[in-house]
Amino acid sequence: MQDTRRTLICVIIVASALALASSCRPTLRDTSAPATVGPELPDATEPTESPSPTILPTEAQEPSEDEVYATVVAALLALYSEPNRMTDTTSVGEAQPTTNVIEFVPPDRKRIASADQGVEYIVIGDDVYANTKDTGTWEKTQIPGSTFLGDGEVTAETIRTTVSDARWLRSEVLDDTAVAVYSYSSTSRSGDVDLHSQTELWIGQDDGLPKKMSVTGETLSVSTDPSTGVSTQKAVQARSTILIEFDTTIRIEPPIP
Repeated sequence: MQDTRRTLICVIIVASALALASSCRPTLRDTSAPATVGPELPDATEPTESPSPTILPTEAQEPSEDEVYATVVAALLALYSEPNRMTDTTSVGEAQPTTNVIEFVPPDRKRIASADQGVEYIVIGDDVYANTKDTGTWEKTQIPGSTFLGDGEVTAETIRTTVSDARWLRSEVLDDTAVAVYSYSSTSRSGDVDLHSQTELWIGQDDGLPKKMSVTGETLSVSTDPSTGVSTQKAVQARSTILIEFDTTIRIEPPIP
């Protein structure tokens, strides 16, 4: 354990849609050292109720600009108000792709598992637990829950401020589900670093829920020296494909008393 404590901690947060939240790519090996990462925008521990799904257009009925923004915002807000699972495959720079599975139960429970990195996190409010391939056991860490959850309220209005140039692209079928495909740009700020991304978003025609995201843009890479607690941040290029499932049976509990 002492050897791993001397290594740098690298926390990767992908700036997808909203600098999504929802998507942490940690490669932590030291579960006792704190990591400081600027919150994803928008962040939430108290998501508001998702608005009723917007009726989505067919190819013969191209939506207005207001309808496009309303549909995109409603779909993204659902990620904060309903239990969901995201399978996120990301390539950072020239590195090989890594896959994380992120489960979220509103308002403040999250599980992040990366078989590629050999690490799993469970977040319960302010508490973060980690299990790495180095230790093989669960430990409570000093990492604040806000690293993974953020510490602000998400509303339709806060989401709307991060989304620009939203457009309806086309209608198609994704895994036997009729969807409409939208694109938009997103800008977020974490600490002193501005993060920019471009997203394609597949939204269900029947339920208005997001099904898939393809994101190209900048990711916040944070390296923390556990001996000093000093962190450095920088934006790096990343490409992500995120598959989304909504599942009311997801349960996330503390792994140790």
